[in-house]
Amino acid sequence: MTDLPPMNEPPPAETITYEFHDASVPPPYHRSFVLTFDSERARIVVDSYGQVLAEQSAPMTAGLWQQVSSSLPRDLIVQEPAEGCTGGTGFTVSVADGGVVSFALSGSECGGANSNAAERLADWVAPVRSLFPPMDQLAPDG
Repeated sequence: MTDLPPMNEPPPAETITYEFHDASVPPPYHRSFVLTFDSERARIVVDSYGQVLAEQSAPMTAGLWQQVSSSLPRDLIVQEPAEGCTGGTGFTVSVADGGVVSFALSGSECGGANSNAAERLADWVAPVRSLFPPMDQLAPDG
């Protein structure tokens, strides 16, 4: 019989991806990033409108993996503004195993819409993000 991980945490083979999409600002100041991590490694790719500015990897500790994988806020409510919004930021989080997505959530934060979800996700992923230098060092403004 195989031991399965608890229901509230991804198995060690799963990969979690968190994306932050920056607001529409001039390219020298635009910093979006994708943070991908599993039980062994974390990787960050920073871009400005598709141009990769920085890419780094770091080892994932067992304790940090346990912390983030067991506390993924799956109960977030995201409601996009009916009239849309200009200038906001966006976020996406997904959990996949072998390319099969078991959880996905995305939204826009603009004019107060989805600010709670964006803040909770940013707080949740902060320990993984801290494996890398601050953004102003990782990809300085142009």
